Amino acid sequence: MKRIYYIQLIGMVALFAACKHDPVVEPEEPQQQDTTEQYVPKAEWELADSLYTPADYTVPSHTMLKIAISACADNPSEENLAVMRQKIEELVPKTEPYCMVATINGDPKSRMGFCWMTNDSVFDGVVQLVAKENATEADFESGVIEIPATTKRTKAITYGGICSYIVRASGIPKNEKYRYISHKAIAENLTPGCAYSWRVGYEGHWSKIAQFRTEDAEQGEYSFIYMTDSHIMNAEYISKARRCALAAAKTVPEARFCVFPGDFVEDGEQVNSEWEWERWFEEAMKPVIMQMPIVPTDGNHDPSPNLNYTHHFNTDNAFYNSCFIPQYEGVVYDFVYGDALFLVFSMQDYWRVQYSYADPPSSIYLNKISDWFISRTTANPDTKYRISLAHFNLFSGSDHSIDNDPPLFRACMLPTMKLCEVDLALQGHDHTYEVIGPVNPDDCTPILDAISDREEVPVDKNMNATGYKGGTFCTDDGTLYFIGATCGAKKYYPHSRERMEADYNSGKHNVPNYFDLFTGMFGQPEKPSFTKITVKDDCIEFNSYTADNDEGNVTLFNTMRVVRTKPHSVP
Repeated sequence: MKRIYYIQLIGMVALFAACKHDPVVEPEEPQQQDTTEQYVPKAEWELADSLYTPADYTVPSHTMLKIAISACADNPSEENLAVMRQKIEELVPKTEPYCMVATINGDPKSRMGFCWMTNDSVFDGVVQLVAKENATEADFESGVIEIPATTKRTKAITYGGICSYIVRASGIPKNEKYRYISHKAIAENLTPGCAYSWRVGYEGHWSKIAQFRTEDAEQGEYSFIYMTDSHIMNAEYISKARRCALAAAKTVPEARFCVFPGDFVEDGEQVNSEWEWERWFEEAMKPVIMQMPIVPTDGNHDPSPNLNYTHHFNTDNAFYNSCFIPQYEGVVYDFVYGDALFLVFSMQDYWRVQYSYADPPSSIYLNKISDWFISRTTANPDTKYRISLAHFNLFSGSDHSIDNDPPLFRACMLPTMKLCEVDLALQGHDHTYEVIGPVNPDDCTPILDAISDREEVPVDKNMNATGYKGGTFCTDDGTLYFIGATCGAKKYYPHSRERMEADYNSGKHNVPNYFDLFTGMFGQPEKPSFTKITVKDDCIEFNSYTADNDEGNVTLFNTMRVVRTKPHSVP
């Protein structure tokens, strides 16, 4: 309807403008110049800007129209006008929900967390579920599970922040701030092994319908997706991350969840951009979000005093309630899925002591993390695999290897990884594809007799600095550390053996013979990347892919296995 109304108005303006240009008749004698203000028809983008005001539409949809209008003002090409007209079609009324996501929260057999946002003043909201895969709106007419949301009005959140792209592309001032309503709900007593369709909103104002599946009562083999470091900041980064999410959802439609260890956005920290968070949910990761739950934790680019992470996710909050040190709620939590215990944690707040900054950095927070590791592995002694997920690296081979933090992380966490017998550490942060170890936690050396079936390939200083692919890595006596490059556009490259040795000799890191720890593939895939990880009876299998285009096509570039032959002990 709004499209027809808009076209009619454009036509009326054009007709009125045409009537103002009658043939000119030469006067018989000079006339005094008419100083009456002449009608100047509005350009199409100016008319759109006046017709579609931000008060009437959701913040994400109206901002995308603003960007399109600004592009037309700079260059009124037919291509830009077509984009603007499309964004008008995509406008969403202000009453509708957005940024919806499901998150693992507690026992994945029977519980699921949900979160979504609305414009300020829209407090109504529930999550509805039906026990059916790929349900339609008609399926929500009966047999619906409905859970009311708890709501929280945010403080005024900086929208563009220091994100020069959104300020320049949209014309929205750098200091523009909006308030939102964050909605959260938890579904309990769900049926194990059941496919659910879900939506959020309220009567007459429903989101699109998404999917998830609860863990089976006796869970066998299953797969999940690993992606990291989207660093949403501009159109290129959004496009690359969406390409990766689309490829992952298409390649692994059976995945039960997607782990994402941080750096969702680029401009977090003290002056943040909520627009970047909106684009993560509404565009970049939408293909995955609509198909499965997310397992998130924060990265070093994500913290801000606006608490964007807290507003956008609904994960288990028990650790936060027990010590109140993390800035964000729900960045430290655990769950068991099948034969694996997942220990999701943040190393962001290692310097914080009761919300004050300690100088020099304190290990108090990391000691609490260690205590938590021990308590959770003690409470779950029978899982075959123990998998940790964090943004920061204990070991890495690119630019972050010489940061100030890793020596403290290793000092605090290596004894914990040893005591808790963690098999696999999934990391982010370093934007390079890195297979490290298994690492002996006592002396930071590789356990070479725990490695078999490696393929030797030509060395390439950028794409594969070790000349290894594949491999089977036994974690009976040490942890395998894995970084899966990036799902976005921000790339780092592997450091050479010579550089690592020079950095050690100059005191930039404290790991002798560091390069020897890189026992598998070590390089930059050059394209957005994701990994399908499958937990099987006899191994954890990795299949890593590049996302090659916007149609979801992929290239498999590495396959490897993690095995364990000894049962875990109790710390």
